Amino acid sequence: MSQAAPDAEPNFLQNSMPAVLFLLLAPLLVWWYLSRPTGLPTPLEVNIPTGMTAHDIGLLLKEKGLVRNATIFSWTARLHGQSEDLEAGIYLLNGTLTTPEILRELLKAPLQLRRVTIPEGLTSQQIAQVLAQNGLADSARFVALAHDKDFARRLGLDAPSAEGYLFPQTYMFNRTTTEEEIIRRMVEEFDKVFTPPLYARLDSLKLTRHQAITLAAIVEREAVVQQERPLIAGVFLGRLEKGIMLESCPTVEYALGYHKEHLDNTDLQVDSPYNTYMYPGLPPGPIANPGQAAIQATLFPVRTDYLYFVARGDGTHVFSRTNEQHEAAKRSIRARL
Repeated sequence: MSQAAPDAEPNFLQNSMPAVLFLLLAPLLVWWYLSRPTGLPTPLEVNIPTGMTAHDIGLLLKEKGLVRNATIFSWTARLHGQSEDLEAGIYLLNGTLTTPEILRELLKAPLQLRRVTIPEGLTSQQIAQVLAQNGLADSARFVALAHDKDFARRLGLDAPSAEGYLFPQTYMFNRTTTEEEIIRRMVEEFDKVFTPPLYARLDSLKLTRHQAITLAAIVEREAVVQQERPLIAGVFLGRLEKGIMLESCPTVEYALGYHKEHLDNTDLQVDSPYNTYMYPGLPPGPIANPGQAAIQATLFPVRTDYLYFVARGDGTHVFSRTNEQHEAAKRSIRARL
């Protein structure tokens, strides 16, 4: 009689051990993989509203590319006994952290962010003053960095400074945010606004991006009424094509370094490449930081045979085709005022 039967059970167990080990280890491997960093390097502000559960927070983090799996996040919080410790607030996170590390960051106190609005048409110096007034930057350091050619190059700008590319809008900054980070964030917002359709317009206007932003800054400072922006852009483009001096007062103010309600003949003689009463063509760079509407108007101007305009005093302008008409318009406005 064969004696093989008693050996059958040990052989079966021995042969099935790899499968058992795989079944035991597979969930751990999946857990490890789904807890790995996503690799998103850019820090993101994550706003967690009141009342969110750990799973809700996991879904939010997954949507922003900060964790690989929402369920893994919620179970990590639960297994650590910290799912009830997560608080509402604004947090600065990036995808270079594992899920447990993300959890630890969320268990710290939320950031105290300050809202600051940067209006359209400010210079870098004026933006620095706004930030300083809100306790967010050292104004001198901000201006120095904004005009640092090497820093501009590191930001990916084909320009001698960040002037013109500090996009005006409402921002949320933490008090610990550095001047470098603020400028970088503003330039990133500019890059989001200057979309491929706008790049496509540059060739038809025979402008580089830097030239377009330089002109947009002039349009921003000249225009008060929204609907006049494309027409003012058209006037300046017409003057450039005909080789006529731009003669824009805001460029003289930039050369002077301060605002004047009324410029006199002495002001118009200031020797600066930014003075478009003395030097032909566009100035070497933007005189301000234009908003989206001014950029859009510059790249989609109204084609016109107007070559002159003068302010009425109510935010609108009188447009003229000839210098004689322009001078008559100025006399009429002076007489009325």
